[in-house]
Amino acid sequence: MIVFPDGRTAELYEAWSQVRADSPAAEAEPLVLDCARRLSADPGGETAFVWVAGLTEMIEYLVWRPSAEARGAVVEALLAAAAALGERECGHERHPYEEEFDLLDEFDPLWGPSGGYLVGELSNRPRQEDDLCPGNVAGHARLAADAIEPFSADGIPARVPEDHLADVAGLTDFLHDYPSHEPGPTIESNACGLPDHPTRGALAGFVLTQHVSCWYVIHRITERPVFDAMIEGLEQALGLLGPASDCTHGEGEHPDPEERHYETHAELGFYLRSPGGRAEAREFLEDDGPMDAWVCPAFLREQAEEALRELRSAHASLFGERDTSALDAEYVTPEGALDIGRLTRALAEGGDEDGQNVGLWAARRHATAADPHERLVLLHLALWTAGALDLPYGPGREVRALLREVGEEASEEGCTHGVDGHPGERFRNSYQVDVFKRHLDHLYAPDAHPAPEDAYPAEVWACPGLLGAWAGESVVEMDEAYVEMDLEDGDELSTLL
Repeated sequence: MIVFPDGRTAELYEAWSQVRADSPAAEAEPLVLDCARRLSADPGGETAFVWVAGLTEMIEYLVWRPSAEARGAVVEALLAAAAALGERECGHERHPYEEEFDLLDEFDPLWGPSGGYLVGELSNRPRQEDDLCPGNVAGHARLAADAIEPFSADGIPARVPEDHLADVAGLTDFLHDYPSHEPGPTIESNACGLPDHPTRGALAGFVLTQHVSCWYVIHRITERPVFDAMIEGLEQALGLLGPASDCTHGEGEHPDPEERHYETHAELGFYLRSPGGRAEAREFLEDDGPMDAWVCPAFLREQAEEALRELRSAHASLFGERDTSALDAEYVTPEGALDIGRLTRALAEGGDEDGQNVGLWAARRHATAADPHERLVLLHLALWTAGALDLPYGPGREVRALLREVGEEASEEGCTHGVDGHPGERFRNSYQVDVFKRHLDHLYAPDAHPAPEDAYPAEVWACPGLLGAWAGESVVEMDEAYVEMDLEDGDELSTLL
Protein backbone atom coordinates (compact mmCIF):
# COMPACT_ATOMS: atom_id res chain seq x y z
CA MET A 1 0.00 0.00 0.00
CA ILE A 2 1.18 3.51 -0.85
CA VAL A 3 0.28 6.57 1.21
CA PHE A 4 -0.09 9.55 -1.18
CA PRO A 5 0.42 13.18 -0.18
CA ASP A 6 -2.66 14.30 -2.11
CA GLY A 7 -5.75 12.88 -3.75
CA ARG A 8 -4.83 13.96 -7.26
CA THR A 9 -1.59 11.94 -7.16
CA ALA A 10 -3.43 8.94 -5.77
CA GLU A 11 -5.99 9.14 -8.57
CA LEU A 12 -3.31 9.37 -11.25
CA TYR A 13 -1.30 6.49 -9.79
CA GLU A 14 -4.40 4.29 -9.65
CA ALA A 15 -4.98 4.91 -13.38
CA TRP A 16 -1.32 4.27 -14.24
CA SER A 17 -1.21 1.04 -12.23
CA GLN A 18 -4.04 -0.41 -14.33
CA VAL A 19 -1.99 -0.18 -17.53
CA ARG A 20 -0.46 -3.50 -18.54
CA ALA A 21 1.25 -4.92 -21.61
CA ASP A 22 -2.02 -6.07 -23.16
CA SER A 23 -4.07 -2.99 -22.21
CA PRO A 24 -6.17 -1.65 -25.09
CA ALA A 25 -4.45 1.23 -26.83
CA ALA A 26 -7.56 3.36 -26.46
CA GLU A 27 -7.15 3.19 -22.68
CA ALA A 28 -3.37 3.23 -22.35
CA GLU A 29 -2.25 5.72 -24.99
CA PRO A 30 -4.01 8.80 -23.57
CA LEU A 31 -2.47 8.15 -20.15
CA VAL A 32 0.98 7.55 -21.61
CA LEU A 33 0.89 10.63 -23.86
CA ASP A 34 -0.46 12.85 -21.10
CA CYS A 35 2.29 11.74 -18.73
CA ALA A 36 5.01 12.22 -21.38
CA ARG A 37 3.64 15.63 -22.33
CA ARG A 38 3.68 16.83 -18.72
CA LEU A 39 7.25 15.60 -18.24
CA SER A 40 8.43 17.21 -21.49
CA ALA A 41 6.93 20.52 -20.46
CA ASP A 42 9.29 20.78 -17.48
CA PRO A 43 11.75 17.83 -17.45
CA GLY A 44 13.83 19.30 -14.65
CA GLY A 45 10.98 20.79 -12.64
CA GLU A 46 9.76 20.15 -9.13
CA THR A 47 7.05 17.71 -10.30
CA ALA A 48 9.20 15.77 -12.78
CA PHE A 49 9.44 12.89 -10.33
CA VAL A 50 5.65 12.37 -10.53
CA TRP A 51 5.66 11.90 -14.31
CA VAL A 52 8.81 9.75 -14.27
CA ALA A 53 7.10 7.53 -11.70
CA GLY A 54 3.98 7.38 -13.89
CA LEU A 55 5.92 6.25 -16.96
CA THR A 56 7.84 3.61 -15.00
CA GLU A 57 4.52 2.33 -13.65
CA MET A 58 3.26 1.89 -17.23
CA ILE A 59 6.52 0.28 -18.40
CA GLU A 60 4.92 -3.07 -19.32
CA TYR A 61 2.85 -1.35 -22.00
CA LEU A 62 5.67 0.89 -23.15
CA VAL A 63 8.20 -1.92 -23.69
CA TRP A 64 5.72 -4.05 -25.60
CA ARG A 65 3.70 -2.51 -28.44
CA PRO A 66 2.97 1.20 -27.89
CA SER A 67 2.27 3.36 -30.90
CA ALA A 68 5.27 4.93 -32.60
CA GLU A 69 4.04 8.31 -31.39
CA ALA A 70 3.87 7.17 -27.78
CA ARG A 71 7.23 5.43 -27.87
CA GLY A 72 8.96 8.45 -29.34
CA ALA A 73 7.30 10.93 -27.00
CA VAL A 74 8.03 8.88 -23.88
CA VAL A 75 11.68 8.18 -24.67
CA GLU A 76 12.27 11.83 -25.58
CA ALA A 77 10.67 12.99 -22.32
CA LEU A 78 12.56 10.50 -20.16
CA LEU A 79 15.93 11.33 -21.71
CA ALA A 80 15.24 15.03 -21.29
CA ALA A 81 14.46 14.47 -17.61
CA ALA A 82 17.56 12.31 -17.15
CA ALA A 83 19.70 15.04 -18.72
CA ALA A 84 18.15 17.90 -16.76
CA LEU A 85 18.10 16.17 -13.39
CA GLY A 86 21.27 14.16 -13.76
CA GLU A 87 23.45 17.24 -14.17
CA ARG A 88 22.78 18.42 -10.64
CA GLU A 89 25.31 17.65 -7.93
CA CYS A 90 23.74 15.83 -5.02
CA GLY A 91 26.64 14.38 -3.02
CA HIS A 92 25.16 10.87 -2.85
CA GLU A 93 27.44 7.94 -3.71
CA ARG A 94 24.49 5.66 -4.41
CA HIS A 95 20.79 6.16 -4.94
CA PRO A 96 17.76 4.10 -3.93
CA TYR A 97 17.06 2.97 -7.51
CA GLU A 98 20.36 1.10 -7.46
CA GLU A 99 19.18 -1.13 -4.61
CA GLU A 100 17.12 -3.20 -7.05
CA PHE A 101 19.27 -2.47 -10.07
CA ASP A 102 21.36 -5.66 -9.88
CA LEU A 103 18.18 -7.74 -9.88
CA LEU A 104 16.57 -6.18 -12.95
CA ASP A 105 16.22 -9.14 -15.31
CA GLU A 106 13.98 -8.30 -18.24
CA PHE A 107 13.55 -11.97 -19.03
CA ASP A 108 11.48 -12.20 -15.84
CA PRO A 109 7.80 -11.59 -16.71
CA LEU A 110 7.45 -9.71 -13.40
CA TRP A 111 10.28 -7.35 -14.32
CA GLY A 112 9.92 -3.61 -13.91
CA PRO A 113 11.76 -0.73 -12.26
CA SER A 114 9.67 0.09 -9.20
CA GLY A 115 9.14 3.83 -8.92
CA GLY A 116 6.03 3.90 -6.78
CA TYR A 117 7.95 5.15 -3.75
CA LEU A 118 8.70 8.38 -5.66
CA VAL A 119 5.09 9.58 -5.41
CA GLY A 120 4.13 8.18 -2.03
CA GLU A 121 5.35 6.43 1.06
CA LEU A 122 5.26 2.63 0.98
CA SER A 123 3.81 1.02 4.09
CA ASN A 124 6.81 -1.30 4.38
CA ARG A 125 9.40 1.31 3.39
CA PRO A 126 9.72 4.60 5.24
CA ARG A 127 10.46 7.65 3.14
CA GLN A 128 14.20 8.11 2.63
CA GLU A 129 16.03 11.40 2.45
CA ASP A 130 17.36 10.74 -1.06
CA ASP A 131 14.22 9.25 -2.64
CA LEU A 132 13.45 12.47 -4.50
CA CYS A 133 17.09 13.33 -5.12
CA PRO A 134 17.41 14.53 -8.75
CA GLY A 135 20.07 11.86 -9.29
CA ASN A 136 17.67 9.14 -8.16
CA VAL A 137 14.81 10.37 -10.36
CA ALA A 138 17.25 10.67 -13.29
CA GLY A 139 18.31 7.06 -12.68
CA HIS A 140 14.71 5.86 -12.97
CA ALA A 141 14.26 7.90 -16.15
CA ARG A 142 17.35 6.34 -17.74
CA LEU A 143 16.28 2.80 -16.86
CA ALA A 144 12.81 3.29 -18.31
CA ALA A 145 14.09 4.91 -21.51
CA ASP A 146 16.67 2.17 -22.02
CA ALA A 147 14.06 -0.55 -21.53
CA ILE A 148 11.79 1.01 -24.14
CA GLU A 149 14.61 1.83 -26.59
CA PRO A 150 17.68 -0.28 -25.73
CA PHE A 151 20.97 1.68 -25.79
CA SER A 152 19.12 5.01 -25.86
CA ALA A 153 20.27 6.18 -22.42
CA ASP A 154 23.79 7.00 -21.27
CA GLY A 155 24.93 6.90 -17.66
CA ILE A 156 23.47 3.54 -16.63
CA PRO A 157 25.87 1.62 -14.35
CA ALA A 158 27.59 -1.24 -16.15
CA ARG A 159 26.66 -4.11 -13.87
CA VAL A 160 25.55 -7.53 -15.15
CA PRO A 161 23.25 -9.52 -12.83
CA GLU A 162 25.16 -12.36 -11.16
CA ASP A 163 22.75 -14.96 -12.52
CA HIS A 164 23.47 -13.77 -16.04
CA LEU A 165 27.23 -13.95 -15.50
CA ALA A 166 26.83 -17.55 -14.32
CA ASP A 167 24.67 -18.33 -17.36
CA VAL A 168 27.29 -16.86 -19.69
CA ALA A 169 30.01 -18.99 -18.06
CA GLY A 170 27.89 -22.12 -18.39
CA LEU A 171 27.03 -21.47 -22.03
CA THR A 172 30.62 -20.73 -23.04
CA ASP A 173 31.71 -23.96 -21.31
CA PHE A 174 29.30 -25.81 -23.58
CA LEU A 175 30.42 -23.95 -26.67
CA HIS A 176 34.06 -24.74 -25.86
CA ASP A 177 32.93 -28.39 -25.67
CA TYR A 178 34.06 -28.64 -22.04
CA PRO A 179 30.75 -28.63 -20.15
CA SER A 180 31.07 -28.75 -16.38
CA HIS A 181 27.74 -30.59 -16.17
CA GLU A 182 25.19 -32.26 -18.44
CA PRO A 183 24.41 -29.59 -21.08
CA GLY A 184 21.06 -30.87 -22.36
CA PRO A 185 18.85 -29.88 -19.41
CA THR A 186 20.49 -26.45 -19.12
CA ILE A 187 20.07 -25.67 -22.82
CA GLU A 188 16.49 -26.94 -22.72
CA SER A 189 15.79 -24.72 -19.71
CA ASN A 190 17.29 -21.69 -21.50
CA ALA A 191 14.93 -22.33 -24.41
CA CYS A 192 11.82 -22.32 -22.24
CA GLY A 193 10.00 -19.60 -20.39
CA LEU A 194 10.15 -16.72 -22.87
CA PRO A 195 7.75 -14.11 -21.42
CA ASP A 196 4.51 -13.45 -23.25
CA HIS A 197 5.38 -9.75 -23.58
CA PRO A 198 9.18 -9.52 -23.45
CA THR A 199 11.11 -6.28 -23.66
CA ARG A 200 13.10 -5.72 -26.85
CA GLY A 201 16.28 -6.49 -24.91
CA ALA A 202 14.93 -9.73 -23.46
CA LEU A 203 13.64 -10.90 -26.84
CA ALA A 204 16.90 -10.02 -28.59
CA GLY A 205 18.93 -11.77 -25.90
CA PHE A 206 16.80 -14.89 -26.23
CA VAL A 207 17.16 -15.08 -30.01
CA LEU A 208 20.93 -14.59 -29.86
CA THR A 209 21.29 -17.24 -27.16
CA GLN A 210 19.35 -19.78 -29.20
CA HIS A 211 21.20 -18.88 -32.39
CA VAL A 212 24.66 -19.31 -30.88
CA SER A 213 23.58 -22.52 -29.10
CA CYS A 214 22.03 -24.25 -32.09
CA TRP A 215 25.32 -25.31 -33.69
CA TYR A 216 26.50 -27.02 -30.49
CA VAL A 217 23.11 -28.69 -30.05
CA ILE A 218 23.07 -30.00 -33.62
CA HIS A 219 26.49 -31.61 -33.32
CA ARG A 220 26.59 -32.63 -29.67
CA ILE A 221 23.07 -33.18 -28.32
CA THR A 222 20.96 -36.25 -29.07
CA GLU A 223 18.00 -35.61 -26.74
CA ARG A 224 14.85 -34.76 -28.66
CA PRO A 225 13.32 -32.63 -25.86
CA VAL A 226 16.22 -30.17 -26.21
CA PHE A 227 15.52 -29.73 -29.92
CA ASP A 228 11.78 -29.53 -29.32
CA ALA A 229 12.23 -26.81 -26.68
CA MET A 230 14.54 -24.73 -28.88
CA ILE A 231 12.30 -25.03 -31.94
CA GLU A 232 9.20 -24.12 -29.92
CA GLY A 233 11.01 -21.20 -28.29
CA LEU A 234 12.25 -19.79 -31.59
CA GLU A 235 8.82 -20.17 -33.17
CA GLN A 236 7.38 -18.24 -30.24
CA ALA A 237 10.08 -15.58 -30.60
CA LEU A 238 9.32 -15.11 -34.29
CA GLY A 239 5.69 -14.52 -33.42
CA LEU A 240 6.71 -11.87 -30.88
CA LEU A 241 9.20 -9.99 -33.05
CA GLY A 242 7.95 -6.86 -34.69
CA PRO A 243 7.73 -6.74 -38.49
CA ALA A 244 10.98 -6.54 -40.42
CA SER A 245 9.66 -3.32 -41.94
CA ASP A 246 10.30 -1.65 -38.56
CA CYS A 247 14.01 -1.75 -39.37
CA THR A 248 15.56 1.71 -39.57
CA HIS A 249 19.09 0.64 -40.49
CA GLY A 250 20.93 1.15 -43.75
CA GLU A 251 22.66 -1.46 -45.85
CA GLY A 252 25.50 -3.15 -44.00
CA GLU A 253 24.54 -1.77 -40.58
CA HIS A 254 23.24 -5.05 -39.20
CA PRO A 255 25.78 -7.09 -37.18
CA ASP A 256 27.57 -9.88 -39.01
CA PRO A 257 27.80 -12.95 -36.74
CA GLU A 258 30.72 -14.23 -38.79
CA GLU A 259 32.84 -11.28 -37.67
CA ARG A 260 32.50 -12.05 -33.98
CA HIS A 261 33.64 -14.94 -31.86
CA TYR A 262 30.79 -17.04 -30.54
CA GLU A 263 31.77 -16.12 -26.98
CA THR A 264 30.73 -12.52 -27.67
CA HIS A 265 27.37 -13.71 -28.95
CA ALA A 266 26.95 -15.82 -25.83
CA GLU A 267 27.67 -12.77 -23.66
CA LEU A 268 25.28 -10.59 -25.63
CA GLY A 269 22.60 -13.26 -25.36
CA PHE A 270 22.46 -12.56 -21.63
CA TYR A 271 23.78 -8.99 -21.39
CA LEU A 272 20.96 -7.65 -23.56
CA ARG A 273 18.42 -8.85 -20.99
CA SER A 274 19.17 -6.19 -18.39
CA PRO A 275 19.94 -2.45 -18.40
CA GLY A 276 23.23 -3.03 -16.57
CA GLY A 277 24.16 -5.75 -19.04
CA ARG A 278 23.51 -3.48 -22.00
CA ALA A 279 25.66 -0.82 -20.37
CA GLU A 280 28.44 -3.41 -20.07
CA ALA A 281 27.95 -4.44 -23.70
CA ARG A 282 28.50 -0.88 -24.89
CA GLU A 283 32.23 -1.32 -24.27
CA PHE A 284 32.65 -3.92 -26.99
CA LEU A 285 29.91 -2.71 -29.35
CA GLU A 286 30.71 0.99 -29.63
CA ASP A 287 32.97 0.62 -32.69
CA ASP A 288 30.70 -1.76 -34.61
CA GLY A 289 28.01 0.47 -36.00
CA PRO A 290 24.66 1.32 -34.40
CA MET A 291 24.22 -0.63 -31.16
CA ASP A 292 20.46 -0.78 -31.52
CA ALA A 293 20.98 -2.98 -34.59
CA TRP A 294 21.40 -5.87 -32.12
CA VAL A 295 17.74 -5.51 -31.14
CA CYS A 296 16.47 -4.74 -34.66
CA PRO A 297 13.50 -7.00 -35.55
CA ALA A 298 14.78 -7.55 -39.10
CA PHE A 299 18.21 -8.68 -37.88
CA LEU A 300 16.73 -10.87 -35.15
CA ARG A 301 14.27 -12.42 -37.58
CA GLU A 302 17.17 -13.49 -39.81
CA GLN A 303 18.96 -15.05 -36.83
CA ALA A 304 15.86 -16.86 -35.58
CA GLU A 305 14.92 -18.19 -39.01
CA GLU A 306 18.45 -19.46 -39.67
CA ALA A 307 18.58 -21.28 -36.32
CA LEU A 308 15.13 -22.75 -36.92
CA ARG A 309 16.10 -24.08 -40.36
CA GLU A 310 19.19 -25.78 -38.95
CA LEU A 311 17.38 -27.22 -35.93
CA ARG A 312 14.43 -28.53 -37.95
CA SER A 313 16.75 -30.17 -40.47
CA ALA A 314 18.78 -31.82 -37.71
CA HIS A 315 15.59 -32.83 -35.89
CA ALA A 316 14.34 -34.66 -38.96
CA SER A 317 17.68 -36.43 -39.40
CA LEU A 318 18.21 -37.35 -35.76
CA PHE A 319 14.70 -38.25 -34.70
CA GLY A 320 12.66 -38.77 -37.84
CA GLU A 321 12.31 -41.84 -40.04
CA ARG A 322 15.15 -41.91 -42.56
CA ASP A 323 14.73 -43.12 -46.11
CA THR A 324 17.44 -45.69 -46.84
CA SER A 325 15.92 -47.12 -50.04
CA ALA A 326 18.60 -45.51 -52.21
CA LEU A 327 21.28 -47.51 -50.38
CA ASP A 328 20.08 -50.77 -51.92
CA ALA A 329 21.67 -49.81 -55.22
CA GLU A 330 24.84 -48.74 -53.43
CA TYR A 331 25.41 -51.73 -51.14
CA VAL A 332 23.93 -54.66 -53.10
CA THR A 333 25.59 -56.07 -56.21
CA PRO A 334 23.64 -56.79 -59.40
CA GLU A 335 23.74 -60.46 -58.39
CA GLY A 336 21.95 -59.68 -55.13
CA ALA A 337 24.93 -60.13 -52.79
CA LEU A 338 26.18 -57.61 -50.27
CA ASP A 339 28.92 -55.31 -51.53
CA ILE A 340 30.75 -55.88 -48.28
CA GLY A 341 33.79 -53.81 -49.21
CA ARG A 342 31.70 -50.75 -49.88
CA LEU A 343 29.61 -51.28 -46.74
CA THR A 344 32.57 -51.51 -44.40
CA ARG A 345 34.37 -48.71 -46.25
CA ALA A 346 31.42 -46.45 -45.45
CA LEU A 347 31.99 -47.24 -41.79
CA ALA A 348 35.76 -46.83 -41.92
CA GLU A 349 36.01 -43.75 -44.13
CA GLY A 350 32.62 -42.05 -43.94
CA GLY A 351 31.30 -39.76 -41.25
CA ASP A 352 28.99 -40.57 -38.36
CA GLU A 353 25.89 -40.12 -40.51
CA ASP A 354 27.22 -42.65 -43.04
CA GLY A 355 27.75 -45.13 -40.22
CA GLN A 356 24.30 -44.48 -38.80
CA ASN A 357 22.72 -45.09 -42.19
CA VAL A 358 24.66 -48.33 -42.66
CA GLY A 359 23.45 -49.61 -39.29
CA LEU A 360 19.85 -48.62 -40.03
CA TRP A 361 19.96 -50.10 -43.54
CA ALA A 362 21.48 -53.33 -42.20
CA ALA A 363 18.78 -53.64 -39.51
CA ARG A 364 16.02 -53.15 -42.08
CA ARG A 365 17.53 -55.60 -44.59
CA HIS A 366 18.06 -58.15 -41.82
CA ALA A 367 14.29 -58.34 -41.36
CA THR A 368 13.78 -59.61 -44.94
CA ALA A 369 17.04 -61.41 -45.72
CA ALA A 370 16.66 -65.15 -46.22
CA ASP A 371 20.32 -66.25 -46.23
CA PRO A 372 21.53 -67.00 -42.66
CA HIS A 373 25.09 -65.98 -43.49
CA GLU A 374 23.98 -62.62 -44.85
CA ARG A 375 21.76 -62.11 -41.81
CA LEU A 376 24.75 -62.73 -39.53
CA VAL A 377 26.86 -60.13 -41.31
CA LEU A 378 24.00 -57.61 -41.34
CA LEU A 379 23.53 -58.20 -37.63
CA HIS A 380 27.21 -57.47 -36.97
CA LEU A 381 26.97 -54.27 -38.99
CA ALA A 382 24.06 -53.18 -36.81
CA LEU A 383 25.86 -54.29 -33.64
CA TRP A 384 28.98 -52.35 -34.56
CA THR A 385 27.12 -49.11 -35.21
CA ALA A 386 25.22 -49.51 -31.92
CA GLY A 387 28.40 -50.18 -29.97
CA ALA A 388 30.79 -47.73 -31.61
CA LEU A 389 28.53 -44.79 -32.53
CA ASP A 390 26.10 -42.70 -30.52
CA LEU A 391 23.10 -43.61 -32.62
CA PRO A 392 20.47 -40.85 -32.53
CA TYR A 393 16.96 -41.85 -31.65
CA GLY A 394 15.61 -41.89 -35.22
CA PRO A 395 17.82 -44.68 -36.64
CA GLY A 396 18.68 -46.01 -33.19
CA ARG A 397 15.22 -47.19 -32.21
CA GLU A 398 15.04 -49.47 -35.28
CA VAL A 399 18.51 -50.86 -34.62
CA ARG A 400 17.58 -51.36 -30.97
CA ALA A 401 14.44 -53.28 -31.96
CA LEU A 402 16.64 -55.81 -33.80
CA LEU A 403 19.08 -56.07 -30.90
CA ARG A 404 16.26 -56.59 -28.40
CA GLU A 405 15.10 -59.52 -30.48
CA VAL A 406 18.63 -60.94 -30.62
CA GLY A 407 19.07 -60.52 -26.88
CA GLU A 408 15.81 -62.32 -26.14
CA GLU A 409 16.72 -65.25 -28.39
CA ALA A 410 20.39 -65.51 -27.40
CA SER A 411 21.63 -68.10 -24.95
CA GLU A 412 25.05 -68.98 -23.59
CA GLU A 413 24.14 -72.67 -23.60
CA GLY A 414 26.35 -74.56 -26.01
CA CYS A 415 29.03 -71.87 -26.08
CA THR A 416 32.42 -73.57 -25.82
CA HIS A 417 34.55 -70.53 -26.59
CA GLY A 418 34.56 -68.73 -23.27
CA VAL A 419 35.01 -65.00 -22.98
CA ASP A 420 38.62 -65.17 -24.18
CA GLY A 421 37.54 -67.07 -27.26
CA HIS A 422 35.22 -64.28 -28.47
CA PRO A 423 36.26 -61.16 -30.38
CA GLY A 424 37.10 -58.43 -27.86
CA GLU A 425 35.94 -54.87 -27.40
CA ARG A 426 38.35 -53.57 -30.01
CA PHE A 427 35.88 -54.84 -32.59
CA ARG A 428 33.30 -52.37 -31.27
CA ASN A 429 35.60 -49.35 -31.11
CA SER A 430 35.18 -46.55 -33.62
CA TYR A 431 38.92 -45.81 -33.40
CA GLN A 432 39.76 -49.29 -34.72
CA VAL A 433 37.05 -49.64 -37.31
CA ASP A 434 39.69 -50.72 -39.84
CA VAL A 435 40.21 -53.87 -37.71
CA PHE A 436 36.48 -54.60 -37.77
CA LYS A 437 36.43 -53.98 -41.53
CA ARG A 438 39.10 -56.57 -42.29
CA HIS A 439 37.44 -59.23 -40.16
CA LEU A 440 33.91 -58.61 -41.46
CA ASP A 441 35.08 -58.50 -45.09
CA HIS A 442 36.69 -61.91 -44.63
CA LEU A 443 33.72 -63.29 -42.69
CA TYR A 444 31.31 -62.45 -45.51
CA ALA A 445 33.53 -63.19 -48.52
CA PRO A 446 36.55 -65.30 -47.46
CA ASP A 447 37.50 -66.06 -51.05
CA ALA A 448 37.69 -62.37 -51.98
CA HIS A 449 39.22 -61.03 -48.77
CA PRO A 450 42.25 -62.62 -47.09
CA ALA A 451 41.99 -63.67 -43.49
CA PRO A 452 43.49 -61.33 -40.89
CA GLU A 453 46.21 -62.88 -38.72
CA ASP A 454 43.88 -63.30 -35.75
CA ALA A 455 40.78 -64.25 -37.72
CA TYR A 456 37.95 -66.01 -35.90
CA PRO A 457 35.95 -68.81 -37.50
CA ALA A 458 32.42 -68.05 -38.62
CA GLU A 459 30.97 -70.13 -35.79
CA VAL A 460 32.49 -67.76 -33.23
CA TRP A 461 30.97 -64.71 -34.90
CA ALA A 462 27.62 -66.55 -34.87
CA CYS A 463 27.91 -67.68 -31.22
CA PRO A 464 24.64 -66.88 -29.36
CA GLY A 465 26.66 -66.05 -26.26
CA LEU A 466 28.66 -63.40 -28.11
CA LEU A 467 25.66 -61.96 -29.95
CA GLY A 468 23.52 -61.88 -26.82
CA ALA A 469 26.20 -60.14 -24.75
CA TRP A 470 26.91 -57.48 -27.35
CA ALA A 471 23.23 -56.90 -28.11
CA GLY A 472 22.35 -56.69 -24.41
CA GLU A 473 25.05 -54.14 -23.67
CA SER A 474 23.93 -51.92 -26.52
CA VAL A 475 20.25 -52.17 -25.60
CA VAL A 476 20.98 -51.05 -22.03
CA GLU A 477 23.09 -48.12 -23.26
CA MET A 478 20.43 -47.08 -25.78
CA ASP A 479 17.66 -47.35 -23.20
CA GLU A 480 19.62 -44.96 -20.98
CA ALA A 481 20.23 -42.53 -23.83
CA TYR A 482 16.63 -42.67 -25.06
CA VAL A 483 14.79 -42.65 -21.73
CA GLU A 484 13.10 -39.26 -22.17
CA MET A 485 12.08 -40.02 -25.74
CA ASP A 486 10.87 -43.51 -24.81
CA LEU A 487 8.75 -41.94 -22.09
CA GLU A 488 7.24 -39.49 -24.57
CA ASP A 489 6.58 -42.25 -27.11
CA GLY A 490 5.33 -44.80 -24.56
CA ASP A 491 7.91 -47.46 -25.39
CA GLU A 492 6.83 -50.22 -23.01
CA LEU A 493 9.85 -52.39 -23.85
CA SER A 494 12.38 -49.93 -22.45
CA THR A 495 14.14 -51.43 -19.44
CA LEU A 496 14.05 -48.04 -17.68
CA LEU A 497 10.27 -47.39 -17.86
